[in-house]
Amino acid sequence: MLPIQTIQDRILLWAWGSLVLTLLSFACSLLGDNFTAIAFAAFLAASLTLVGAIMDITALKKAHAELERSELRYRHLFSRMPIAFRQLDASKLVALFRKLRAEGVKDLGPYFDSHPEFLRTCMDALSFQEANERAIQMFGGGVQSYVGRSMAESWKERPDTFRRAMESRYRGETNFEEETKMVTWDGRVVDVLFTTARVGPINDLEISLVGTIDISQRVRAQQKLQQVQAEFAHDARVSMLGELTASIAHEINQPLAAIATNGAAGLRWLNRPTPDIVEIRKTIENIVVDTQRAANIVARVHRMASRKAPEQELLSFDEIIREALLFLRHELESRSVTILHRPDPAVPQVLGDRTQLQQVIVNLAINAVQAMSQAGHDDRRIVISTATQDAATLCCSVEDNGPGIADEHVGRLFESFFTTKESGMGMGLPICRSIIEAHGGRIGAEASTTNGGARFWFTMPISAMAVSPRSDPRPEA
Repeated sequence: MLPIQTIQDRILLWAWGSLVLTLLSFACSLLGDNFTAIAFAAFLAASLTLVGAIMDITALKKAHAELERSELRYRHLFSRMPIAFRQLDASKLVALFRKLRAEGVKDLGPYFDSHPEFLRTCMDALSFQEANERAIQMFGGGVQSYVGRSMAESWKERPDTFRRAMESRYRGETNFEEETKMVTWDGRVVDVLFTTARVGPINDLEISLVGTIDISQRVRAQQKLQQVQAEFAHDARVSMLGELTASIAHEINQPLAAIATNGAAGLRWLNRPTPDIVEIRKTIENIVVDTQRAANIVARVHRMASRKAPEQELLSFDEIIREALLFLRHELESRSVTILHRPDPAVPQVLGDRTQLQQVIVNLAINAVQAMSQAGHDDRRIVISTATQDAATLCCSVEDNGPGIADEHVGRLFESFFTTKESGMGMGLPICRSIIEAHGGRIGAEASTTNGGARFWFTMPISAMAVSPRSDPRPEA
């Protein structure tokens, strides 16, 4: 398609051609027929120029009409899409990033750490331009009053998501996606799937297209599911504590018996003609120690039996294992089971709920004890190991030397209500799976090992807040 200037030039050329033709015709009338052929050629050239100009104008109008139809289709799609779309002017943000790169900033993350106020600067550099119908419904309010306003208010609830989006953009990534929370124009907090596409320059503006999908109902359904899973886990813990009543009673009886023994000894030292103050002090100190020990046992039982919301905290996983094994000490002794804990002191901490993770260890250990007891093995051993599978993942394994697992059962072990025990409910392993998956990990089983028994393993993400003292990843235990 020819530019407008070219069309104008052709029209002007046609006009000059017509003028020349007129002059030639006048010359022919004066000079005779010798100039007739020349005049005809000039007329033909002018006519062809005119036809070309008319065709160019027609093509220009057609192209303009097609452009308008394309624009109309885009506007219609943008307006009627069931996803909330908002168009942002990112020109100021692009200028900020260009300045940072000129200053030698390679990574935006460390720059945010040393310049926390720059995050708000980035928010203010993005201004709202336009929204479709779904965005207006989701975020409330009218559009016109928000044109040109900063996007900072939308990120009051989750500025961390905005920071990751900015770091993604600075790396040159064209898309970013994350489940997060956003604040609407009328002050509500909405769970959304946030996506952004960096469109690039349009009409001299750097445009970003932001899409948000309301996932509030899905989040509520997940929370309800987690609540049901937590109730199942609680019921399983209470049932397990019932099975371990003898072990718990034995654990509590030990410090109570020690308290009684020390109390009697103290009375004897007092009843002497000359009371021995040093010995009395020792017996009282022993009573205090054993009282605290009994209180700790009761507190552990109370935590296992309580119905409370999960509490996420930084934990040493080997410490969790040691505490869980305290529940099982009498059970293991009464069934002649030797348990070996292979801790890794260099393993970083994990973020999780102490009680739930203890429940996983207890469930897996009890399963191993029962399997070895049913098989009638005399030499019963359980090995619990922890190690870093890679720089970001902790792996824990529970391995026994029992009869192993039938191949046809391996794929069904974590199904709800599937059990190979006559009195089993088939909920122990599924509950372990739900707990581990809720902590961002995976769980699995191997039918047999070099020792002949079964091996259960699970992974946990190492908390980003914990710094590992070892940099080289170790293989899975």
